[in-house]
Amino acid sequence: MAKANNTRQTLLIKIRDQYDDAAWGEFIAFYRPYVYRVVQNLQNINANDRDDIIQEVMLIAWKKLPEFTYSPEKGRFRSWLSTVTQRTAFAHWNKRQKGEFFDDVVEAEKLAEGLSPEVEKICQEEWEQHVADSAWANIVDKFEPQILEAFQKLASGEKGDAVAEELGLSQNSVYVYKKRVMAALQKEIAYLDDELR
Repeated sequence: MAKANNTRQTLLIKIRDQYDDAAWGEFIAFYRPYVYRVVQNLQNINANDRDDIIQEVMLIAWKKLPEFTYSPEKGRFRSWLSTVTQRTAFAHWNKRQKGEFFDDVVEAEKLAEGLSPEVEKICQEEWEQHVADSAWANIVDKFEPQILEAFQKLASGEKGDAVAEELGLSQNSVYVYKKRVMAALQKEIAYLDDELR
């Protein structure tokens, strides 16, 4: 997992060098799970085809991102990646030839059209879940296992008194732990959502 203080904007500059293996490794480690989430929610995509589609999206990124200029006022990077993912899946589903697809799918004017509202909703939901999962991974090392366990039990709906008894803690401690973890998680989600775009 990439450290939170390494902004994705910096990463987008680093990967202009297609042969910067460390930067591309970081890019794939972070964005591949998001692309997978989007693909798994698209209709008409066979589960067996998901890896092929994701691989094609990563190949398109490798081809096109050296020319990509990040411009927040024109849109978020994740919107570009979501559009490429949706179009790649559609092209795969329609069994287009790769050469025709690669020349056509990432043209600026077509990407500017964006996604259909249904796909945009899926992409947004999956982005939010992806950011939450990444935020959780970034904060778990900051807390003792018992604190995290108390938080997870309360978050899953267990009652405070039952959690306190099970973990051998006071009920007050359980709620204090929940508040601390929630504050750290919300802060990390806000940071990542702003930095990752």
